[in-house]
Amino acid sequence: MVSLLHIDADAFFASVEQAADRRLRRIPMAVGGGRRGVITSASYEARACGIRTAMPTQRALQLYPDLVVVPGHFELYEEFSENIFGLCREQTPLVEKTSIDEGYLGFGGSRGGDNLVRTARRLDREITSWLKLTVSQGIGPNKLIASVASKLRKPHGFVVVPPGAEAAFLAPLPLVRLPGLGPKTVHALAGVGARCIGDLARLGAMGLRPFLGRMAAAVLEAAQGIDDRALVMEHPVAKSYSHQRTFQCDQGDEAFVEQQVKEMIDDLLVTMRTEGRQARTLTVRVRYTDMEEKSVGRSLPEPSDLEVDFYPLVKPLLRSAWTRRVHLRLTGARLSRIYKAQEQLDLFDGCRIRHRQLAGAVDRLNRVYGKGVLHRACHLEFGGSVRIE
Repeated sequence: MVSLLHIDADAFFASVEQAADRRLRRIPMAVGGGRRGVITSASYEARACGIRTAMPTQRALQLYPDLVVVPGHFELYEEFSENIFGLCREQTPLVEKTSIDEGYLGFGGSRGGDNLVRTARRLDREITSWLKLTVSQGIGPNKLIASVASKLRKPHGFVVVPPGAEAAFLAPLPLVRLPGLGPKTVHALAGVGARCIGDLARLGAMGLRPFLGRMAAAVLEAAQGIDDRALVMEHPVAKSYSHQRTFQCDQGDEAFVEQQVKEMIDDLLVTMRTEGRQARTLTVRVRYTDMEEKSVGRSLPEPSDLEVDFYPLVKPLLRSAWTRRVHLRLTGARLSRIYKAQEQLDLFDGCRIRHRQLAGAVDRLNRVYGKGVLHRACHLEFGGSVRIE
């Protein structure tokens, strides 16, 4: 029985701006500019004029001078996201939010299970009428199929794949539709005649191994529509990334504690960059020796996965949280309000480009030669004993 529905909001940031401001509706507009200097999201009216996500804003304005470009309002996007998934939870308690604008709904054994198409249509009407947004929907027997189906006919698409039709559904689709295959791999596979997902079965695991290594068998299974991943109702990636450190000796040195928080941020950002995620909010937590705790957070104007953006928040947050003249037993850092990573470009800030290149180089060296082979200078000043939890 078909049991999974995947929803994917259409041009989410741009659509939210249009929903919130009538003047932006039905015209070519985009969210962009700002620190990145690129288009973050383009309305479908703008896409018809050749405007694309990650296009430099200057290039977009040259291509279509009448394009209306507005800055991002991430608090508003988060509010709309909560409203979308609130409507989803009214249909079923089995909801996995995978990002700000995507998620899965499960109906096996719950309300709507025998009438999933009708339920999906009702959800679509409610989102459109109440929030003035559209979502694309895919129904399938597993996560992979439902996700691919939802992205197939955007915007406002609706695709149903019945059980047993998984491989036949995927076979004629281009390789770029299969999650996990990057542009370089797709290009390499095209060189041996594999252009559609169905061509992967012809190559087989042995034929794919030179291109995919140990992932060959898993990709071959995916190409046949096999996916046994279960719904995760409390998805950690969609919520937050956090670390905490308990000091072996009660700590009263503010500079040392600040350095520890920055180290935790480093570790969290490495994980986020690996998973293709960015965060907007940093929260610092302290626990005093008498076990009283306090947490203070602050949000960036835009999501980021760079240390240079979060480091300046550490000292003021720590001072706001650590208000008593009492030593600390523990401190923690949490990155929340998680987004899918956007391509980070800034045509006017070469320093920011260098920060991104540096982060990538440090990640690669520590991955190849072992964690800690390369440190930032701010971590070399202190010794000290901590226990990571």
